[in-house]
Amino acid sequence: MMSMTLAHFLRCEGHAKLASTGIMLGGILNMVLDPVFIYGLHMGFTGAPVATALSNLISMLFLLTCFLKLRGKTTLSLSPYDFRLRYAGPVFSVGISSALTSGLATLSNMTIVKLASGYGDISVAAYGIVKKIDMFPLGISMGLCQGFMPLVGYNYAAKNYRRMREVSFFSWKTALFIALGFVVCFVGFAPWLLRVFIRDSQTSLLGTAFLRIACLAVPFTSVNALIIYTLQAMGKGFQSALLTLCRQGLLNIPLLILMNNIFGLYGMIWTQLVIELLMLPATSGMYMVTWKRLEYETKSIKVN
Repeated sequence: MMSMTLAHFLRCEGHAKLASTGIMLGGILNMVLDPVFIYGLHMGFTGAPVATALSNLISMLFLLTCFLKLRGKTTLSLSPYDFRLRYAGPVFSVGISSALTSGLATLSNMTIVKLASGYGDISVAAYGIVKKIDMFPLGISMGLCQGFMPLVGYNYAAKNYRRMREVSFFSWKTALFIALGFVVCFVGFAPWLLRVFIRDSQTSLLGTAFLRIACLAVPFTSVNALIIYTLQAMGKGFQSALLTLCRQGLLNIPLLILMNNIFGLYGMIWTQLVIELLMLPATSGMYMVTWKRLEYETKSIKVN
């Protein structure tokens, strides 16, 4: 949590390279230390969490060192005088959307695993592998979100709405293009990708079918997420939180249970695509309403 927080602080203050280096350092160290602790030191599965904890610690210390070197050039302060509750409201109102996204997504995955367990261990294993593969393009989309949110926020605060919209549209189109590329790869190479993770033929066969269905939702998921994060960057905490709550909670979990009851195991895998298609008009509509309101306010100021 500390390393992610410090990285976001650095990024928002214009030190994107240092922030990326700190996060990459933790991830690369984790991959290197995993086999060292698991196999080299014969710690078994216990070695994995030890490697993760140590990697995150080193990442945090690196980022903290960056702040110490930039002392006087950043806004980070540990002075008790700066711990004021007046900033808590704005921070939580905007940040609640991200919190809901992460929390409800985890709850949704727990629901799928619970439902899939009723079909046997192979189904759970296949879904787990597919979810890891599917997270790769979504992770890139989240990276775009973190990259364009400060730009949207800066331009919104400066009332440069035209540039803000250009940044948003560029990010949406980029995410959509990348997502479509992954869809093509996943549909075409699904069997090979599954065999990289597991050799069991039944799990690989089921996972291939799961991946080819699940990847169809990725382009719509990317666009919906970026629109919600655009609203969040504009300070529209209520709108972004409402859309997130509908997308990840009010629709997702009940629809998972319903699709499982009606269509069985494959119904759950189709659920994400159904939700994203239902939410796309809502997210784009909310953005257009907000944009039209900004245009109206801008025209009113010019007239006055």
